Amino acid sequence: MTLRPPSADYQLPRLVRKCHLALEQQGTALSAALQEFALISPADGCPWEADVVTASRADEHVRAAQQRLLEWCQHQARLIYVNGHDHLTSMGRLLGGDGAMSLYAHVTLSRSVCEAAVRHAWLLDPSISYGERITRSAAMLSYNIGNRLKGARQGLGRGADSRIAQPIIAKCAAEFDDIHELIQHAGLDVVYDRNGHDVASVKLPGTGVKVPVKFETGPLMEELLPESPGWYLQSSGISHSATWLLDGAVLEGRGGPELSFTPDLMEVAAATQTAISASGLIIERHAAYYGFDPEPHVRKSRHRRGMLDALTREHRVKQATDPLPLMQAMP
Repeated sequence: MTLRPPSADYQLPRLVRKCHLALEQQGTALSAALQEFALISPADGCPWEADVVTASRADEHVRAAQQRLLEWCQHQARLIYVNGHDHLTSMGRLLGGDGAMSLYAHVTLSRSVCEAAVRHAWLLDPSISYGERITRSAAMLSYNIGNRLKGARQGLGRGADSRIAQPIIAKCAAEFDDIHELIQHAGLDVVYDRNGHDVASVKLPGTGVKVPVKFETGPLMEELLPESPGWYLQSSGISHSATWLLDGAVLEGRGGPELSFTPDLMEVAAATQTAISASGLIIERHAAYYGFDPEPHVRKSRHRRGMLDALTREHRVKQATDPLPLMQAMP
């Protein structure tokens, strides 16, 4: 449901308008940082250079496959960067881009920005070894292609025209086999679950490095975005349509045929602040991996979040919910 003021005499609440502006600025900054980093050669001694050099010195029988896994890691990280930017800017459009705002969807987009940020940070973590990085890359590739194959079999296997379904399933199965052949050629072991059916983890023999293919976002959110404790669980309530969270936007009519809604402005601010912090993490980790200075960029991200902190405190003190112009009825 889109909420729009009833006439030109009303505006969206000030807090929402400021969230829109902050997201718009942060999206521009995220895009500009990526363009800036693309124009500058990585710094001497940076993690990217160390990985490339180590890959070039790997044993001849695994070298090409390991270099390919490293390239996949860096490629995935760039795509995740772009995905985070896309969700961030879309969130900004939902919060006043055309004078209206969403009721719930901005929370889901904020969650997606966070998921992109922690996956990106996990892949480009400057503190891990080359061996762990290519193992993480392999685990993420395995999980993604495994889900793609499952989706093809489940979505196309029920009542679908076999002339259409089978070539698609066969293509996904071939990609699954190719990825796991690449992983094994890189000298990594693919570990299956107890049933021997699904891939459970990827490990690098002789090193103790073992990475589960199932990515656990929640714990990384707590570690990497400590300014927003519990946000991943709270936002999941919106994504999964949990009544206890959806009910927070109901103004009146819980017992009748009609519902009147007004947005939870504190939730709008929390979603925006968390998305800004998450996109700042993307910039920080990308810069650190390639040897650039992230501080000029992340300083502005902190400033935007700080500005919203002040506005949120002001909103709480004044109890400025501003519900009447935004009320909407839904049968």
